[in-house]
Amino acid sequence: MAMSTGVKTLSRTFEPAPTSVSEARRFARRVLADWGFEDLLDDAVLLTSELVTNAVTHAGTPMTVAVVREADRVRIDVVDQHPTRVLPVGANARPGIGEHGRGLLITSALATAWGVEYRKDHKRVWAAFALVEEALGPEDSTDGSPFDQVVRRRPPSSDAGPDPLGLGGLALNQLPLTDMLQLVVDQTRERFAADAAYLLLEDEMEDRFVVSATSGTAAPLQGRSVRRGEAGAPSLKAAFRPLAINDLRATPVELLRGLDLRSLTTAPVAFDGRVIGTLAVARSDAAGFTTEHGAQLQRVADWAAPSVDRASTRAADGERRAWLAYQAEASVMLASSLDLETTTAMTGQILVPRLATWCGIYLNDARDQPRLQFAWHADEQQLDAVQAALEAAEPETSGAPAAPDVQGEIAVLPLEVRNRVIGWLTLGRPEGEPLRRERLLVAQSLTRRAALAIDNARAHTELQDIGQSLQRSLLPAVLPEIPGIDIGVGYEPTGEFNDAGGDFYDVFTLGSGRWGFMVGDVCGVGTEAAAVAGMSRHTVRALMRAGIPIAPTLERLNAAIGDEGPRGRFITMVCGTIEVSAASRVRLRLVCAGHPPPFLVDRSRPGAPVRRVGRPQSLLGVLDTVDYIEEDVTVERGDRIVIVTDGILERRADDLMFEESGVEAALSGSLDAGAQATADQLLRAVTEFSAVPHYDDMAVLVLDLGKGTPQLSAPRER
Repeated sequence: MAMSTGVKTLSRTFEPAPTSVSEARRFARRVLADWGFEDLLDDAVLLTSELVTNAVTHAGTPMTVAVVREADRVRIDVVDQHPTRVLPVGANARPGIGEHGRGLLITSALATAWGVEYRKDHKRVWAAFALVEEALGPEDSTDGSPFDQVVRRRPPSSDAGPDPLGLGGLALNQLPLTDMLQLVVDQTRERFAADAAYLLLEDEMEDRFVVSATSGTAAPLQGRSVRRGEAGAPSLKAAFRPLAINDLRATPVELLRGLDLRSLTTAPVAFDGRVIGTLAVARSDAAGFTTEHGAQLQRVADWAAPSVDRASTRAADGERRAWLAYQAEASVMLASSLDLETTTAMTGQILVPRLATWCGIYLNDARDQPRLQFAWHADEQQLDAVQAALEAAEPETSGAPAAPDVQGEIAVLPLEVRNRVIGWLTLGRPEGEPLRRERLLVAQSLTRRAALAIDNARAHTELQDIGQSLQRSLLPAVLPEIPGIDIGVGYEPTGEFNDAGGDFYDVFTLGSGRWGFMVGDVCGVGTEAAAVAGMSRHTVRALMRAGIPIAPTLERLNAAIGDEGPRGRFITMVCGTIEVSAASRVRLRLVCAGHPPPFLVDRSRPGAPVRRVGRPQSLLGVLDTVDYIEEDVTVERGDRIVIVTDGILERRADDLMFEESGVEAALSGSLDAGAQATADQLLRAVTEFSAVPHYDDMAVLVLDLGKGTPQLSAPRER
């Protein structure tokens, strides 16, 4: 014993072993009782238990526990020889037996003041209890070392009612649910000198009771569950009465099977007229508890019940809010894509690993047979095996895929939308952890959201396929090679998701050294305009290949449009022919049916103005009868013909339009580029002209009338 003026200290050194926790408690209790501080016994002993548990867990060195009597307070010091191990302010890991450290949460709740002092060769954790109401001054912060961390607390208030566990001023509601349950179970086991203790909590959605906290040899029970009425759980007929089993061999309890326990006493944890749990203690010897023990255990359960109910409700509310936030985030993610493959993959990655270890997504084919579309596993190394098992699973008679040959708990949920099943979702979880409670409800909710997103994405994908088919009918799959002439084309439908529109172009052979070309623009955008554009393109191509000149061809197209009635659309078109002679001369004939006239660029004279060629005539589909006149256009080798639709000319940026001046500027800056590069540069210039999306289709055809003797070659793909 060391003494100084007004200060008395008793200390003892303990080994870094779990058994030191109970030994330190007994030491502190004996010293405080000898000094006459019975009112501090419960709080100080509990605090000593927590500080020593932390030292055993985090330091692993011999520790010295000192009880210090000062003038106005009592202090508990725990000194270890591992100063670099910083103590966490939170829940600690279990040291290996029934003692469970809860960091410094209990310390901060019980003590008037506490702190941690780090030195070169040791670490000291201290906590003080005021003997009288005190105002903490600078002396409370140890010696002012910069390594000190000091936390000050007001004197804690006591819970109302008797405290059968001797927790003193500690309010259970100050602790998180897990820590609070663990504290109750630990203290109950110690109070009854039991070998094991556990607490069952009600799972309302499953009508089950789950082991939520254990102490001593009951640790393997953590997470197990029993149904109401089973041995060890609240009785169906006497739910509010304690239960005592003197010999578990004669009256076995399935929950405790495999544990070396012989006697059991349980007490219902009841609040507001309903049983919310069960508190139990057990011993390894038979007849280990008396009737008085059952009554005492019931008093503990009754005392803890309000705090357990409040903490359980808070925890359940927090969990539900987390699930709601998860579902909201998942909904936003699922709504962010209309691509079928992306949406399907996103569904799997949302579910794994939050709700399942792995998942498989099946979509029904045209015969309503499930076909695996996507598989995902939290461990990518196991993905191939799971995917193979999912693919090998045969469909059930109900149409659902069979459970794959994979270990664990498996759930198969239908992807149902608009009163029809479009596929199936297979979820896999670890053995003994089936999908239930909130997780099942969340999984079902997300399955409905995923079904809607997948169905929308599939419908959109089908529309895209239709649009792409229409686009193939609008544009030639292969552009011919015209001897001595370079061809460039460009096409941009309007809108983010359109693949086809009302603009089109074509270049095709007519035989005998002649080729036809056209650029058209149907009034409107989208698939209806695309259908009219496809009909117009094929009509003109067929008539001109039959030997009908340009003007009569367009006149017959005009009549065909009129025959369509309300389905007919106005069309503008430049249609022409190119004739290349053996003498390398090029003859160009065309009709401008309401379409912007082509641009002619003289590439042999840099700086020469870009001019327009061709006379505008009536557009197609307006008048019942039209008479078109073919025009000869004088061109030279080296000239460039550029035909654009009005989506390029009318591209708008605020009050400005791209117009002819924009086209001329782009063409003047690409005199040395090839035909395709020129078309690409022109479309790029139009796109960059404004930051807003374009609202009209755009098409461009570039014909470079090259120099030199033409050479015949095979057709080429676009």
